[in-house]
Amino acid sequence: MASSIPVVLLVPGTLLVVDRPNLLDGSWILDTSFKASRGIWLGRDVAFTYGPLYQWLSSAPARWLGPSIGTIEATSNTLPLWCTFVFAWLTLFLLMPEARPWKRFVLLLLLCLCWSPYDIRIFSAILLFGLFLRGWYALTADRLQPWLFGSAAAMLCAAAFLISADTGIFAILALATSFAGAFPARRPCMLALLAFAFASVILTIVVNAFMASPLDFRFWKTSLAIVSGYRWMEPAGMTKAGKIHLLAALGAGIIVFFTRLAGTRGSETTLTSRPSFLLAGFAFAFLALQSGLVRSDMGHITLAIFPMVCFTGAVLFSLQSRAATAIGVLAFFALSWFVIRPNPDFLPSNVAARYAQIHQPLLDCPSGWEQFSGACFQPPFAAMLQTTGKFLQQNSSERESVVIFPYQTAFGIVSGRNVAGGLMQTYLASGPYLSHVEIDALERSAAPSGLYLPEGKLSIPIDGVPNFTRSPEVWMWIRDHYRADGPTAPGTLGLVREENPKATRQISQTLGLQPQTWPIHTRSTLLDLGSTAWPADGADFLCLRLNVRYPFWWRLRKPQRMQLEITRSDGTHDLKSFIVPPNVSSRAWFFPWSEPDLANYFSRDEGQWRAGPRPAVIHLRLWVTPLDWMSQVPESVTLESAEAVRLGVSQ
Repeated sequence: MASSIPVVLLVPGTLLVVDRPNLLDGSWILDTSFKASRGIWLGRDVAFTYGPLYQWLSSAPARWLGPSIGTIEATSNTLPLWCTFVFAWLTLFLLMPEARPWKRFVLLLLLCLCWSPYDIRIFSAILLFGLFLRGWYALTADRLQPWLFGSAAAMLCAAAFLISADTGIFAILALATSFAGAFPARRPCMLALLAFAFASVILTIVVNAFMASPLDFRFWKTSLAIVSGYRWMEPAGMTKAGKIHLLAALGAGIIVFFTRLAGTRGSETTLTSRPSFLLAGFAFAFLALQSGLVRSDMGHITLAIFPMVCFTGAVLFSLQSRAATAIGVLAFFALSWFVIRPNPDFLPSNVAARYAQIHQPLLDCPSGWEQFSGACFQPPFAAMLQTTGKFLQQNSSERESVVIFPYQTAFGIVSGRNVAGGLMQTYLASGPYLSHVEIDALERSAAPSGLYLPEGKLSIPIDGVPNFTRSPEVWMWIRDHYRADGPTAPGTLGLVREENPKATRQISQTLGLQPQTWPIHTRSTLLDLGSTAWPADGADFLCLRLNVRYPFWWRLRKPQRMQLEITRSDGTHDLKSFIVPPNVSSRAWFFPWSEPDLANYFSRDEGQWRAGPRPAVIHLRLWVTPLDWMSQVPESVTLESAEAVRLGVSQ
């Protein structure tokens, strides 16, 4: 914890050099703390994957120092990171009470320095598993009152949901697996479950009252909608390295857990040798792998395998035999140090370099860099921030909000304005419910100005899905209410709200494709939708209504990649990725030409909307291919309708 103290906490005014600004994840990190400084809280005022408890922890240092880009970037992970160290220590203390202190110490160092994803969500989950397991043991031994344990478990689960929705799901999972693994058939355990249910109802109403009103369940509905939609909204393919990490962790867990289970023979001298722990711990860790099976980049896989690694280490370090202990400790140490490698942030040389900044703090930007909001940026990027921030300030008051599309909410702190919307970032507005949450808040805020960032250097498609295609309803609403006020900086378009916007009408014309259902029998399938009857006077968008039917198992895996191949009359082709919710009839929107040209539709002059050549779309094919080995093959794909849509202004 001492080695990770940001220099700015010890020497206020220290600048941070931001070499590679991140306007995707970096935006929500900045906006989370900025919103907290203005009394705007996750869950109550805006919905996101994380909740208000996480927001308080991540924003506290910056709020104490004064929020700026530099202080937030430097300190947003400080308190959550320290919580992960404390939670890991408590977890090992709960699971290894009989172990020598040096064993817990060494295991804690290896877990935190080599394996740790430094994510408070998974650390909270494994700590709750340890607490719940010890609670069930205490109940069966008559050392704990059922009402106390049930009420405490309900409070901990509620707190988990306030960290993040997925942490809450993991907390419920931890309670269920620890209950099933401990085999508590006695009457006190049943009473504890009743107390848990009763306390959960009371706490739900209390949370509702904080978020909105006692009987308003919006916080829970929105949080669960984000979690349930995550599997089809943001699946990502698994690399070969990620697959090796995941399968290696699973294989090691199977060997260690079930070898230890076979060798107990009733001699349960340690907690980690009890069959109840071995079964419950393996079940929880196995189910936790799900988070890495959906969004399968290396960061999420590291997060997913951590419970398995932590519990496996606890079993190995709890062995009683000296020979077995030596083999287990050396094997875990070698794997941690030589295969995973220590986190470079905690290497002695890097820690020493950070502490050297205390004596020579960076109070002025290096040559060739420019200061902005407590950080040092490359001059072109700093100029862009200054120009866009000034535009938003000139076109809105300090108490008013601004609109940002698609996801660069970092411009909130840049301009000192709150970013409007019911969701932290509009890429979450996929599907009717979450789109309604976002648009409803946009309507209430009536923000006088905003920014649109067409796809380019400052705005990239997430997972290859164009931002318009991911959130078409939000884009349409913003286009209907805002008009361009000129480019504020390269890659950005300033928007101002029209007080009396002219009604926009959508003229739809069928493309002449017959509704059809294609059964899917192979992992990679190419469906020929057919030749289209493109309107002679042109169109602006292409809209397909599809129903992709999956078996139940997609909920344990992830959907396949959907791509539309568009062939134009000039012989050019384009392959556009898109997402649709499984087993539901839904519309997929496409802009059949260059995505940056969508900025033209914010012009007041309709003649500017269709600038440039627009060759007709003459043929469509649908590619259904796996993201990776975990993608679930759909049972069928149904094309219900295909339309060309042209926008016009009502007279």
